[in-house]
Amino acid sequence: MQASDTADRAILLIEDDHMIRDLLAEYLGEEGFTVTTAADATAALDALAARPFALIVSDALAEQRPHEERWSQLDAIQRAAQGVPVIICTAHRASTYADYAARGFSGLLIKPFDLEALLALIVHTLRDTCPMRNG
Repeated sequence: MQASDTADRAILLIEDDHMIRDLLAEYLGEEGFTVTTAADATAALDALAARPFALIVSDALAEQRPHEERWSQLDAIQRAAQGVPVIICTAHRASTYADYAARGFSGLLIKPFDLEALLALIVHTLRDTCPMRNG
């Protein structure tokens, strides 16, 4: 794998539940992605400052927090991502893709979700973001 191929497969995974974070990181690693994990928005912002990513997969960040605090954190991550697509994974059943799309997020999965559904959304998002990858 060339260096550019590695960068094209670099994912930042933001998930506060360590069991879910470890499971997703392992699965995505087995699928050939280089995964950096973060447990919260602060760690995610540090990771984004340290290196580039092709994609971000983020939990909706502690859904027991007030609605506006969650949006504030997710918006800060999206700004720091500087155009890198962000897929949101949430257990909040009232969430709709329109809520996130209106704020510029690239995708939404409602938990619990199938790992293959996550992989399909990642692959689709990366292809849409960089059409050269379709070759």
